[in-house]
Amino acid sequence: IREEQKELIKKNRAISFPNQIKITDDITYVKRILSGQAKLMLKAFNTECDALMGLVKPSNYAKILERINKTATDLEKSSIALKCSFEIDYIKLKYTECELQYQFKLKHEEERTEQALIREQIREEQKVIKEYERAIAESEKEERIYRDALVKVRSELNNANESQKTELKQKIEILEMQLKEAEAKGLRAKSLAEQTKKGHVYIISNIGSFGENVYKIGLTRRLDPSERVKELSGASVPFPFDVHAIIYNNDAPALESQLHKAFSHMRVNKINRRKEFFNVNLDEIKNKIIDITGNEEDFKMTAAAENYYESLKLSS
Repeated sequence: IREEQKELIKKNRAISFPNQIKITDDITYVKRILSGQAKLMLKAFNTECDALMGLVKPSNYAKILERINKTATDLEKSSIALKCSFEIDYIKLKYTECELQYQFKLKHEEERTEQALIREQIREEQKVIKEYERAIAESEKEERIYRDALVKVRSELNNANESQKTELKQKIEILEMQLKEAEAKGLRAKSLAEQTKKGHVYIISNIGSFGENVYKIGLTRRLDPSERVKELSGASVPFPFDVHAIIYNNDAPALESQLHKAFSHMRVNKINRRKEFFNVNLDEIKNKIIDITGNEEDFKMTAAAENYYESLKLSS
């Protein structure tokens, strides 16, 4: 595009001006004035456009186009007495250059967002790994406690009289049940740690913060998915999130990705894909999940939004 602009300048097709204008009878001098004015206009226009191209970003693309147009118009007004004006083809090339800058910045922003998302996923996975390790360690500790207690109670049983045996046998049954629960908890934590694709896809809303029919569709691999929702309900939003569904899936990332793809045209923020908010009806989300998983998932269709509604009452 820059080469095309240079070619138009070289061929004197960037700015149009008359061959002759009544200033003086010296034709050569008049031509020099007109040529000099054209060069000044080009230099001023190109300098301003270069500065504007450096400012282009997804949020101000339309304004930059307007400023390019305004710069050309203002320069033409200042040269109206000499009848100098920009050729439309040259202006169009500047628009195209601006559009390419916009597309480049948009792609760059997408790449930055993607990298940030990867970093966030790594942090989340590290949290999950620590959580699994903690859960495994806790279950192993519980198992040791219950095994030691069983050894002790069984030893007491051998030396107990008949009236004590009944009570000790009941104790043994309770301890055996608690040991099984601790072992099951440990096995589940180990299984989830080994299969990192397993996780929960959550559907949450925040009417007080974002209004109605705006839902966040996210993913967490934590043992307790509600911990992730509590994090999101922190100081960055005025009201806590309401949970509509938490769906456990063997391939949670794939389920989340399919949902994001299905509602991509309904994204609230179409630039930053880390912002997983969608302006969509909850029934549509529920039906899509049923289509994907084949399961009738349990959904809470109404948002409690207790803090929000209580705040409205207090305000009134």
